[in-house]
Amino acid sequence: MENKTVWRKITLGDAWGVDKLVAALGKNRHMIDPAAEQIMRTPEFNTGHIASEIALTKVVLKELGLEDGVGYADIFAAAGKAGLKLCPPELGPRLRLAYDQPYEETLVVAMVPIKDEDQLASVFTVHHWDWGQGLGACCCGISDKEDDWHADSEWIFRLSGRWRSKSSPYH
Repeated sequence: MENKTVWRKITLGDAWGVDKLVAALGKNRHMIDPAAEQIMRTPEFNTGHIASEIALTKVVLKELGLEDGVGYADIFAAAGKAGLKLCPPELGPRLRLAYDQPYEETLVVAMVPIKDEDQLASVFTVHHWDWGQGLGACCCGISDKEDDWHADSEWIFRLSGRWRSKSSPYH
C-alpha cells in the first residue's frame, strides 16, 4: 500500500463527556442507533480531557491487500504493517458531528471493539442513508472468525496524533 494521505483532521478531548456528545448529535439531527449509544455508555468508552488533534485516513480494505470475508485480527494486522493506527472510541461520535457525509456512504471506525449490552463486540459506523446522517454500531460477531468484512468496505484509521485520557489504552 502506498503512503496514505491525511483525509481529515479531528479534534478530540476538551472535556466532552457522553451526555454532551449525545446532546450535540441530537441538536444536529444526527440519528444515534441504540447500539451506538449503548457502547457510548460503557466504561470502555471515554473522552479525553485535553483537546488534541488527530490525523485520519480513509482506507478501502482491498488497499491493504485484504479479500472478502476478512476478520478483525487480519484487518488490524494489515493496517499495522501499513503504518496505520487504531482510533480512540471517541472518534465515532466526533466524526459524525464534524463530517457532512455524502449520501450512501458508510465508514467503519477502526477501533478496539466495545461490548454492547448483549456482550457482542461492536465498533462505530458513520453513515448517510435514506433516514439521514447517523452514528451506528456494527456488531463484530461473537469471535474474530465471524467478522466477514467485505474488501470494498471503507474504514477510518489514525495516521498520527496523541490524546490523553485517564483510562485510554491508545496513547
